[in-house]
Amino acid sequence: MSTKTTRFGQGNIDPRRWDRLKIILGEALEQNSSAARIALVERRCGEDTDLLEEAESLLVEAEALLTERTDSFEDCAQNAASTFWQEGPPRSGERVGAYVIVRELGRGGMGTVFLAERADGQFEKQVAIKILNRGADTAEILHRFRAERQILARLDHPNIARLLDAGTTNDGLPYFIMDYIVGAPVTRFAVAQTLSTRQRLELFLKICDAVEFAHRNLVVHRDIKPSNILANAEGEPKLLDFGIAKILAKDEDASQSTTKAQRHLTPICASPEQAKGDPITVATDIYSLGALLYEMLSNQKPHRFSTARPTREELALVVGEQVPPPPSAVASDAETARHLRGDLDAIVLLAMRKEPKMRYPTVADLAADIRRQLAREPVVARHPTLGYRAKCLVKRNGSRLVTSAAVVIVLAGVLFAFWSRSQNAGEAAAITRKSIAVLPFENLSSDPDNAYFAEAIQDEILARLSKIADLKVISRTSTQKYKSAPDNLREIAKQLGVGNVLEGSVQKSGDAVRVNVQLINALNDAHLWGDVYERKLTDIFAVESDIAKTIADTLQAKLTGAEKQLIAAQPTTDLTAYELYLKGRSLWSKRGGENLRQAIGFYEQAIARDPKYALAYAGLAEAYVLLPGYTATAPQDAYPTAKAAALKALQLDEKLAEAHTALGLLLCEGDLDMAGSISEFQRAIALNPNYATAHHWYGNGPLLALGRFEEAIAEGKRAIELDPLSPIINADLGKNLYNARRYDEAIAQLRKTLEIDPTFYYTHYNLGIALQLKGDVSAAIAEYTKAQQLSDDLVVQVLLAAAKAQSGDKDAAIQMLAEQEELSQHRHVRACCRTVLYLSLGNRDEAIRQLEQGIADHDSLTVSLIKVDPTLDPLRGDPRFQALVQKVVGAKHK
Repeated sequence: MSTKTTRFGQGNIDPRRWDRLKIILGEALEQNSSAARIALVERRCGEDTDLLEEAESLLVEAEALLTERTDSFEDCAQNAASTFWQEGPPRSGERVGAYVIVRELGRGGMGTVFLAERADGQFEKQVAIKILNRGADTAEILHRFRAERQILARLDHPNIARLLDAGTTNDGLPYFIMDYIVGAPVTRFAVAQTLSTRQRLELFLKICDAVEFAHRNLVVHRDIKPSNILANAEGEPKLLDFGIAKILAKDEDASQSTTKAQRHLTPICASPEQAKGDPITVATDIYSLGALLYEMLSNQKPHRFSTARPTREELALVVGEQVPPPPSAVASDAETARHLRGDLDAIVLLAMRKEPKMRYPTVADLAADIRRQLAREPVVARHPTLGYRAKCLVKRNGSRLVTSAAVVIVLAGVLFAFWSRSQNAGEAAAITRKSIAVLPFENLSSDPDNAYFAEAIQDEILARLSKIADLKVISRTSTQKYKSAPDNLREIAKQLGVGNVLEGSVQKSGDAVRVNVQLINALNDAHLWGDVYERKLTDIFAVESDIAKTIADTLQAKLTGAEKQLIAAQPTTDLTAYELYLKGRSLWSKRGGENLRQAIGFYEQAIARDPKYALAYAGLAEAYVLLPGYTATAPQDAYPTAKAAALKALQLDEKLAEAHTALGLLLCEGDLDMAGSISEFQRAIALNPNYATAHHWYGNGPLLALGRFEEAIAEGKRAIELDPLSPIINADLGKNLYNARRYDEAIAQLRKTLEIDPTFYYTHYNLGIALQLKGDVSAAIAEYTKAQQLSDDLVVQVLLAAAKAQSGDKDAAIQMLAEQEELSQHRHVRACCRTVLYLSLGNRDEAIRQLEQGIADHDSLTVSLIKVDPTLDPLRGDPRFQALVQKVVGAKHK
């Protein structure tokens, strides 16, 4: 076994740390719901991420144990909790076979593991002894225990923990004796030892050899995950825990299902067939190896869940339907991403294909492809184009190829041709077939005031499509620039990163509507599908649903049962309420204080007509939550109304991603509840993985506030994939980068954003911040000045005055403070503005007082930036400042 905390026991960790774990788990198991248990664990673990991971792992197994019993949940919880407060029956000093027990290492639902030493003193040897728990000896668990013992008996491999002996204790409990392994989970080992990508691959190949050996001996492990593979001090991995493994009889079909094991699966490593309850084969282990390799290479898990123990529905949705981004897309740094991009991305994603028959046929095939990649040979996971093979040839034999000037010239010409062809092929492959942009619909109505209706039809079709996890759907913000009839669909699709576009027109007259749609493959201009719907307005929801369903079918996108229900849903039966909602949504998308206030008016009218209109409540929440950011009202005046609207929306429809998104931001900024905020955002993304706003606000809200920069940046990049031309999303990625102290990347990103919209003042002032942090104050002042010419936002004026103060003009900051004091008599002035000014004047006491006021006001900039903003670095050594940071992120965070 190992030094890590395994099952329900202590391991070789610090006794004080183990005591803390027992207390936390004991308290958690006294809670009456999974969500409450998880929330308590997150609160109690604080910023200790290692402790949190250990506690969550134990909680998952505790809950799994509870589900196996027939007692009432309350009795089970009380009994399970007691195991954390007590060490269980003492066995220290007891003799088992040729060994004497020293102490307990770990305890699980099936057995307890003890450290033992040789009893006869003939030689020194430590072993791990697993003894079946008293009271757990049901028929099923006895079968599993004996099966694990039998499996280990037939597996003699240097990278599999060995079975040394077995028998029955004096009190009649079966046991088996194994190697005692001191090590760490392979993922932690790779990080701790700062292994290179090549070293990680070489380590993974040894794991593959062990799993392939098990398969050759007709054993499927079914629970391959980092904690079941330990690397010792010499870097040798050892595969452990065959507790839910299956022995295939020689005459048994390898695809035979074993349904009982479904209850014992671990979410982080479960395959789609395990998540859905489908037959389990060796392909299950291949998928789990792919998930393990994903984490070993990128330091990120391929799947995200809203809780440590997701529901069966969420597990089936996330693991069974959602395709994880390539490892390179979530890698922690640009250098790692460069190494992973291409071959390794392809290898990992092929191993993790949703369909078992589409994965590598055997573990040996997976290992062979990795060895080809290490040898710089073409890999099976990628298309064997001439250009790709040529690149591999040059990488492998470049020094031998370049032997004369003539050869160099010829080779250069050939490689250029190959490179061009491979670039085109790669570009086409990158733009997936299952991707679409819904271009603005043309308003053919005689009344120009009906333009909002055409926009709304486009928005509704897009909203329904975005709920399909198997489709990549571009947000409306990025498609709006193509207002006129597009004459170059291929170029548009390239800019948006999609393979297909939907064009359409809408004509509304009285109670009748005519919708014309055309689905086109933008890569070859092929017409895929088209139709004209002439219906009554009362049928408009059915029209939108039919269009979305037909597009999904045409693009061969897979729909789950839940997704079919979502795209067929009718949000309201009141058409007037629906039109009011559409007008509000159109204004909301334009942002700005006045537009948001008008949107609120339309949403309230829609709710008055249909008090059960969940989307209208969600719209109301999303409008109110944005108001303070445009200095249109104070947070304390807007947030309570926003929260009430979001909760009402969820009461009416718990599966509304928009409502979860609004509530996520409110919990972050209004309640300072980072754990709750993260949970809401993850739920929103699970419900609607194409909702760019959810990814955007998640990264820019709690993840940034907690200083989880890599995750925040990854969410920002995912939002850009879904809404590539959104100025605000692109600018906020730059903001996240400079808060991560990656100033050069931030400046480059913000300048790229200005190419999208050079008139967006927000980009100019964030570029100014990045430049000022880099030390170029004069360039920063130039950007602030441009922003001031484009907007009267007080934040811009403050930044300009503060920059002037830094360059020697203190009077600018003093004058701005006076103006703000006078202005605050008539309107809301954000405390963060005065914080910046006082800092520029060197008045730290007053700057801290303004931060206190900003937190009291729940100012979004203060809350989201106090832990991370480089501008506030001069205050970080002040205990008063540290207390404020703790107040924002210390009490309730994940």
